[in-house]
Amino acid sequence: MVGTRNILIISLLFLCTALIPAITVQAQEEAETQTEETTQATLEPEALEVLKEMSDTLSALKEFSFDTKITNDITYDSGQPIQMGGTLKTVVKRPNQVYAKYVGDINTKEVWYSGKNLTLYIEKKNFYGQLETPDNIDATMDFLIDNYNFSLPLADIINSDPYESVMETTVGGFVVGDSNVGGQECTHLAFKAEYVDWQIWVSNEDPALPCKLVINYTQIEGVPQYQAIFSNWNLKPELSKSTFTPNLPKDAVKIDFINFKKEKEVDNNEEK
Repeated sequence: MVGTRNILIISLLFLCTALIPAITVQAQEEAETQTEETTQATLEPEALEVLKEMSDTLSALKEFSFDTKITNDITYDSGQPIQMGGTLKTVVKRPNQVYAKYVGDINTKEVWYSGKNLTLYIEKKNFYGQLETPDNIDATMDFLIDNYNFSLPLADIINSDPYESVMETTVGGFVVGDSNVGGQECTHLAFKAEYVDWQIWVSNEDPALPCKLVINYTQIEGVPQYQAIFSNWNLKPELSKSTFTPNLPKDAVKIDFINFKKEKEVDNNEEK
């Protein structure tokens, strides 16, 4: 397995310095061969089987919650990538309710989606915005992306069919091997999509839930990375209506979302 091989290489680096060149060249050749095979847009059936099992597990859930530790790169104007981090709490009640709270290095944000409206609150600015939305999670995610360049946190994970959602643009994928994430044995998968490379670690235990997700934005300078480590899955949370009802400070200031689709249409009409 990949993990065992890496441990062996690290051990030999300490035990026999003379073997370092041979070992590293061999490892590099193996990695290059695997990369060449992946770039040929092949999709290994075993990788798809593990991904589909995870998707089916998530799709079957009616109510669930989970925590995520997130790190993501932000590229400064100088070109230097800076890593930011935070924690995310997500609660989902299908087909049309979501609550998420992100506490990060830069800011704290909360999102409430009730099936009719979506509210986004930014704590540092004490601003909030509200939108009328479609009556289900999938349609709302499409609506937000198409019109506002905004998405619900970890949209593909909470989609009604995560497999279909991620495979729309995925062109290659393979099983990397066995791995351990936070003490949990997982299967490590790697995929190539049109605009990103992404990896996911899926629990080997029943139920098959995601343990870790990594996305590399290959079309952006510096190839910034997003990483999410999942924990505290609760598949039978005790939820109340208040969970999905906005809880805003009395002095919060309401602002409008920018509708990028309309702005683009106006610009196009003005150019004509």
